[in-house]
Amino acid sequence: MVDKATGAGGKADPTPVQDLGFMYGRSFEDPDGHIWEVMWMDPKAVPPHG
Repeated sequence: MVDKATGAGGKADPTPVQDLGFMYGRSFEDPDGHIWEVMWMDPKAVPPHG
């Protein structure tokens, strides 16, 4: 998603990349200056509800 945003005129990673092993996040700034954050979290890392 960040690569597509950059290809459309956005700026990649205006905030630090986050890699915590079980969760990964990046961001991009669109041409209007809005910052969008994209993240992924391994569903196996979520503890069961009890």
